[in-house]
Amino acid sequence: MNWMTFRTDRTPRRLRAVSDLRFPAGGREHLRSRYPHLSEDDLVLVETATRQWFRLTARQSGAKLAMPSVVAGELWRELTLHTQDYAAFCDAAFGRLLPHEVASVTASAPLLATLSQGRRDEDCGPTGLPLLFRVDQELRVPDGNRYLADCGGRGECFPVANRVCLQHLGGPGKGPKPRGIRGDLPFNDGRHGYAGGAGGSGGGAEFGSDGGGGDGGGSN
Repeated sequence: MNWMTFRTDRTPRRLRAVSDLRFPAGGREHLRSRYPHLSEDDLVLVETATRQWFRLTARQSGAKLAMPSVVAGELWRELTLHTQDYAAFCDAAFGRLLPHEVASVTASAPLLATLSQGRRDEDCGPTGLPLLFRVDQELRVPDGNRYLADCGGRGECFPVANRVCLQHLGGPGKGPKPRGIRGDLPFNDGRHGYAGGAGGSGGGAEFGSDGGGGDGGGSN
């Protein structure tokens, strides 16, 4: 049996271990104490988000992923306090002990890798936000993380207060293409004024901001 076959065969078993996980009652008590506004349904949503995190890790056990959610990270931490049960769960789900590490939201590579895997897990498309990235905002967690799938900027990020723009987390992205009009009309190249047109053999005249003509310009 080759390595890839072994890896494929073990993934369903690991995902079953994640599905069968029973969170300790102390985890909910901790969340109630820290976030008194959370309802029973809210606590179930936190468990669902934390289970999503474990699924991503079970599928990509060797990958460097980040925990995007503060509230899910809190529940994960509570689980680690039950050392024997947590060790048994980790062995079944990941094949190793998974240390509790909450990466900074500014660590772009792990966070973007988690976003990519979360979108596949939830099948929410290339612009969607998986539950792990939504849960803090949906539950109004005061110290939680807030994310934007896309701020709308192209070539630059449009800052939004208390939000992390995931579209530009890895860099500014591609700038907009130069605007232009096909045919005989000139276009604005954004730097030197107007250029182009169907004038002479090398293209039409170029005009600077002072309105002066170039060497090859025609007369009006």
